[in-house]
Amino acid sequence: MKILSSTKHFLASSAGRATSLSIAMLVGVVAVVILFFPGVRSSEGSGDSGKPILNEAGAPQTTSERMAARSLGTGQPPVVGMGGSEAFGLETAPVKRDRWPETVRVTGRLELNASRVAHVSSLVDGVIREVRVELGQTVEQGDVLAYIDSREVGEAKLQLVKDKLQLASARTTSQWHDTIHENTVALLEMLQEGVALDEIETAFQERPVGEHREHLVSALSRLNRVAADFDRVRRLGADAVIPEKEVIRARAEHEAAAATYQALKEQIRFEAQQRATEARQQLQAAEAAVAVGRSHLLILGYRAEEIDSMDPIGEAERVAYYPVRAPIGGTVIGRNAPLSQHVNEQTELIRIADLSTVWLRADIFEKHIQAVQGLQQRSVTFTTGGYPGRSFDATVFSLGDLVAEESRAAPLLAVAENPDGLLKPGMFAEIELTARDDADVLQVPDSAIQRHAGATFVFVADGSGGFERRDVEVGRSTARHVEILAGVGEGELAVVQGGFALKSEMLSELMVEE
Repeated sequence: MKILSSTKHFLASSAGRATSLSIAMLVGVVAVVILFFPGVRSSEGSGDSGKPILNEAGAPQTTSERMAARSLGTGQPPVVGMGGSEAFGLETAPVKRDRWPETVRVTGRLELNASRVAHVSSLVDGVIREVRVELGQTVEQGDVLAYIDSREVGEAKLQLVKDKLQLASARTTSQWHDTIHENTVALLEMLQEGVALDEIETAFQERPVGEHREHLVSALSRLNRVAADFDRVRRLGADAVIPEKEVIRARAEHEAAAATYQALKEQIRFEAQQRATEARQQLQAAEAAVAVGRSHLLILGYRAEEIDSMDPIGEAERVAYYPVRAPIGGTVIGRNAPLSQHVNEQTELIRIADLSTVWLRADIFEKHIQAVQGLQQRSVTFTTGGYPGRSFDATVFSLGDLVAEESRAAPLLAVAENPDGLLKPGMFAEIELTARDDADVLQVPDSAIQRHAGATFVFVADGSGGFERRDVEVGRSTARHVEILAGVGEGELAVVQGGFALKSEMLSELMVEE
């Protein structure tokens, strides 16, 4: 039987959303009064004669009993008209068959993500001079947490300064000797080709050759003089003007001068090359010393750009200050760094945790082992007491292969995203695990189910703007869905949002009819 078909457009004339909402609230209040204060209306539960209608137990019929009686009397479900239903925020969804995961619940606990926790200590011995963070403070990777006054650091910085100065000197010396060697080789080649001395002097006027220039020019001048003497004596000897022994002596002097000149050229070439080689070796040694000094500071935690811009002389008394930096970004959850305390690499100063993710740990007992099979890298759902009605997801990354003898349980570890910081390590959690997965189950969202006076029903769109109440038989349920055993069919449109407004309208129509 349709209840007052004229009420199908009960709110259709309400143009504004605010008016519709006000009427809905009024209807809801009236319905509550009817449900909980049946004695308010003198005619409630009365027939046409004004006498109350009695149920099988001899008591006045309740509202739900009258509704059920009317439904049974016609064989048709009650219909509720809801013109302007969009004003009530009504939403429908088809009743459908889908996978139905059979779940079990186990208790777990949230923990810090052990792979994102840093126990920060000093890499050098020293005394704490400054601490720059407090508990609960958020830090970024590389932020300075504290300064340690360390003799090792001060000595390493100053030694690097000395090594850099020696490197600069060695580089200059090496460049000088390379130039001398290059020019000396060029000079020797010109001499070998017989270029005149005045041309050589002009060519090397601006090119450094070192002391080799003087030695070579002197030896060449002597060779030229001896050669001229020998040529003169040889001509005179040929004319028998002088004795033969003078010719022999002049020849010997010429040959000796030529040999000396040749030996000098070879020696000068060797010395120039040797000095250039030694200078390069000294340069390499200086470069190695600087590299070792840089590596020492890198090992201590300094960054390359810091070392390059380091000015130990300008740092004065802070030259020995060593910065302790955050190895990861996160939140400071531990601080043990009183000023003036002596520390070393074994002393934990600061503890940092990245709370953007947390671990979910649970002990899975033998009876639930089947529920975790195949969960590796899959998602599980859990809830916490701190956020009732809200669920979270975590991805399983470890399933224990051994069952502990004491607890008879295997550990499960999952990682949960925590971008808003809602999940706190130490919280208890209820984890939902799938024990069985049925493939074809008729179901509706939990929000579609309405209950009143012991009856369970849903509202289904009747295709003409109204909604029918359908009593249903339900089976299993989860936090999100309810299994339907009877009452509605697959594909029908059930109200999944705004059902309370429909229930209030249904009760108000019943009240008006009476």
